[in-house]
Amino acid sequence: MASSNVMTRPVRTTRSLVWVGILCLIVGCQPTSRPDLISARIEGPFDDGVGNGDRIILVLDSPVTLNGNPRTGLVFTPAGGVSNRDYVIKAGSTRNVLLVDIESGFDDLVVNGTSSSGPSTSISLDLGSLGLTNDDGTLLSGLIGPVDLEPPPPDPALLIDARWIDSDQSSTVNQEDLLLLRWDQPVQLSDRLRARKLEISKSLVRLTVEGDRLGSASSPAHFLDGPPSRETRILLGSTPQLTVDGVHDPGRSRFEGSPSGIAIGATTILPTDTLVTMQGAGVASPNVIDIEGDCDPWQALPLPAGIPALEGHTLTHLPSGQVLVAGGRLSRPGGRYRVVSDAWILDPQGDHLGPIPMHAPRRGHTATLLPGEDGILDTEDDFVLLMGGRDGSHARNDSEVFLLSAITKEFIPVETESEPTPRFEHTSHQIGDGNSLILVGGRLDDRLNGVIEHLEVHVTKTDEGFEAVATTSPLGQLRFPRHQHASVLFQDSEQPLLLIYGGYGGSLGTPHVPLTAENCRILAAPEAFRIRTRSGDARQLLFASGADLPGPRRGLHLFPLDDPTGQGNRALLVGGTRREATTDAFSPNQITECRTGYSVRAEDLGRGRIRLLWEPAGRLPVEMFQPCIALIPGGRILIAGGLEKERRPTAEAAIFDPVSGILERVCQTMSIPGDDSGAIIASRAVSLWGGAMILGSSPDYQTSRAILFRLGN
Repeated sequence: MASSNVMTRPVRTTRSLVWVGILCLIVGCQPTSRPDLISARIEGPFDDGVGNGDRIILVLDSPVTLNGNPRTGLVFTPAGGVSNRDYVIKAGSTRNVLLVDIESGFDDLVVNGTSSSGPSTSISLDLGSLGLTNDDGTLLSGLIGPVDLEPPPPDPALLIDARWIDSDQSSTVNQEDLLLLRWDQPVQLSDRLRARKLEISKSLVRLTVEGDRLGSASSPAHFLDGPPSRETRILLGSTPQLTVDGVHDPGRSRFEGSPSGIAIGATTILPTDTLVTMQGAGVASPNVIDIEGDCDPWQALPLPAGIPALEGHTLTHLPSGQVLVAGGRLSRPGGRYRVVSDAWILDPQGDHLGPIPMHAPRRGHTATLLPGEDGILDTEDDFVLLMGGRDGSHARNDSEVFLLSAITKEFIPVETESEPTPRFEHTSHQIGDGNSLILVGGRLDDRLNGVIEHLEVHVTKTDEGFEAVATTSPLGQLRFPRHQHASVLFQDSEQPLLLIYGGYGGSLGTPHVPLTAENCRILAAPEAFRIRTRSGDARQLLFASGADLPGPRRGLHLFPLDDPTGQGNRALLVGGTRREATTDAFSPNQITECRTGYSVRAEDLGRGRIRLLWEPAGRLPVEMFQPCIALIPGGRILIAGGLEKERRPTAEAAIFDPVSGILERVCQTMSIPGDDSGAIIASRAVSLWGGAMILGSSPDYQTSRAILFRLGN
């Protein structure tokens, strides 16, 4: 039995080979890579029949190569009564498309859906007659098709406008803002899109600028449902980013800060499964459409003619809603500079006052609003203390006060029982409920000041008028004397926490370091002190590892979060510069360049130790050295102006949103409407009701410029 099975195997194999041979003789051996014909459609008007000037577009399911322009190869069903059809077949714009240019003999063709008296015409392709080859050069043969001859597809809906709607009036792009798409014909949402809960496919909507996005993976953007309309609304998801300022430049699409454009992906052959027209066609955007917006938060504030172009001045918000401008330096022909000894009161309503003579010229000084005798800010006995600064020749160690309650607006010199050390480009912080200041860092003439000092001021009224007296006491020394640094005072206990970061300085020669390149460098060098005014000292704290995470930078800011007193020991570190930006411009966080901002929380570990917890807070539009900064409504923080890494003034602005915890680019760059002379320079900012005021100089240092920032305008 086993022997019989062995004998039958060759017989079965022979029979199989015979059947394969018979099938090859009947149908021919076809190449395995032969394409299929997907569609054939007319292009051109056909209400008067198919004739000269019309075109048939043939779509295959795989790419082919057409050698030459054959005039044969089309097979029509039914054959029709025309004996001679003249046409030319050409290659299409893509390798799976063939174009049939019609010359004559096509009057009898019936387009699908246009006649009820007979069947529509179908088309097949004789591949051998066309001389088509596939990718490996194999000559194709055989008949493919037939497919019905279809009419021209309905025109797709073309995107003609894209507009960002600032729903929350924040002047920045936020979650639940709207993106409005406008079409040239009504568009409706398909059932398939509704089944996907209206989530937007990236294959349909594409933003062309690197880093721009409609939402996050966890909270994406969605279409808003509604009836067919020429407007389609997109609800932005979490942490969106759109650059809506200016005209889109395709050559800069990969660069952050470039104006964004939007592209719509669809097809004119087959309808999209998301957005369709009333005729069932898809949508398309042959060009990249700019994303625009109505947001314009900047307003010009006219200034009195007597205010010169200033640098190194101070701005102080007064309880009346006005702003005190004090001191500063103005440029003169030949590169010479003059420090002024005047002040002005600017009123957003236009009721300006000044100049008001000061007792000394100052620039790089500090101006601090103190609560006066009652210890309560925003009352009549408040006063502004000007401290230190440089007068053009030397660093000053004196101070003067501006009394808000005085009928005659004037400055009063402050007498000191013990003189403080001279300093300019320092930082100062009001401490406690009294009229006390902490002075940190800064420059002398050719050295850096490393002394931390406590200054307490007493203002009294006598028969002759007002007089001011100050007592000064040293509290401690910085390990790294510095200027162009940042500091913040957290009023978290009876011993407030002083945190210092960055700047330019060194550690040789404490408490005073010679200001030379050999002794100084750009610092990270965080320092922290517990300020004990009763005992008259500043106790230095030790840091846990990682305290210098943001890296070296100068010309930066530390701004308290949570509330103006810094309760919670949280602050925003932002701005500054160290060197040219790195080549990888798209890394989300870079500690080697200074566009990345950080929120920091200081955690007291006890026993003289502290930990700084850093969290990246997004990136500025450009690197901003010595930008201006101010608190605006909603707990937001405005950062604007300064110098880019090429030392050019920038008009960029950003807002830190405490809700999202990230920096968001302001919708429009900082500019005075109708003025295209360039960004203002050497600017300072101050909080105002409803926004902020920024004061600086024109690009040529000839005039002063003031800009108001108002949310939602």
